[in-house]
Order: sequence, then C-alpha cells, then structure tokens
Amino acid sequence: MKHSGSLGPCPACGEDIVARSGFYGCSGFAQGCDFTLSLHALASIGHYQISAKQMRKLLKGPTQMGFRTSSGVERIFTVELKKIDGRWRAWVDFDAGSELEVLGECPLCGGDVVETPLSYGCSRWEEGCEFAIFKNSLKRFGGKMLSKQKARKLLADGETEVVIRRFDGGERSVPLLLDTTYGCRVLFNDREGRSDPKTEERQQ
Repeated sequence: MKHSGSLGPCPACGEDIVARSGFYGCSGFAQGCDFTLSLHALASIGHYQISAKQMRKLLKGPTQMGFRTSSGVERIFTVELKKIDGRWRAWVDFDAGSELEVLGECPLCGGDVVETPLSYGCSRWEEGCEFAIFKNSLKRFGGKMLSKQKARKLLADGETEVVIRRFDGGERSVPLLLDTTYGCRVLFNDREGRSDPKTEERQQ
C-alpha cells in the first residue's frame, strides 16, 4: 500500500520513502529496512538541506544540486544515492560539476561562464576569477530574474534588452550592459555611454 506522503521508492527495499523529523526514512523500517538520509547530509560541503523536491529527484536517479564553497561561490554538482560501506549515502560527483553548459566567455579571464544556483559565473573560480552575473541583478529595479538566454546574449554581444519597473508602476525596456566589476549594469540613458568590457579590462 502506497504511503500518502511517499517521495518515491526506497532504493534498498522498494517501500515508500517518507519525510521524518530531520531525515528521510523508509516506511518499511518495521520489516527491517534501515534506509535513512539526514536532511543535512550535505551541509558540511556546502548544501545546507536536502528538500523534499530534491529527495524525489534523488530517488529517481542522479540530480544536480547547488553548493556554496568556502569562498562564497555557488557551484552545481551531480548528486546520487549510493550504498557505501553498507550504508546509503548522498554521493557527490565533483568531476561532473565541471561538465556544465557553457554560456559564453568570461570577460575577465577568458574562461567558461556556466550557470550556478544564484548566478552565471566563471568556471575558473578556483583559480581566483570572481566574475559573475547575478540572476537577481534587476530585483531592485522591479525586474525579473535574468534568464539563461539573456545571460548568453549579454556575454556574446555585451548588451541585451530587459524590462524594469518605472516609478509610476509601469514598465520600460532598457539596455543591460556587461560589466567586469558588477557582472552587468542597467543603461538608463545613452549619456551614460557604452563601452567594451573586454577592452576596459585590457586598459586597466
């Protein structure tokens, strides 16, 4: 009988996995199944809590999750459930984390820009490059989260069009420019000027 709060089948016995207090466990524990996984199983390496939605995906197979490194950079790695030394664990494939879709070239160092949970950032972060276009860059102007398509165009052309909110509550379309310091910046009027961020960096 399927449990009403089932997140998916237990990888150990096939019974239902359900959320308990602080962990996910098997509904077949009374029959001897000892599968458990703490909500905070990955907290020590930068992923504070495994959500119910993420657990559903894990029970279906490998899934990607966001991790915050000690330097504060967000990265995405593949996670899957594996039985290691007799216990089921959330195993992180750190090598697969580098196999992400490349959105463009970093204007600072020439590395690949890839998507992370909070931004579109340089893949050479471990080498010290801090370039990132934050997805919520337009939030303070009443704009939407920056999409992957917008980020790709921004990296390719140095500019893209976005919609922000006017003071009267209406909307207006404005240019969003690539910026080596802040990732991107809104051009409110042409008097502010456009410049090539790559040229700017070479001149510094």
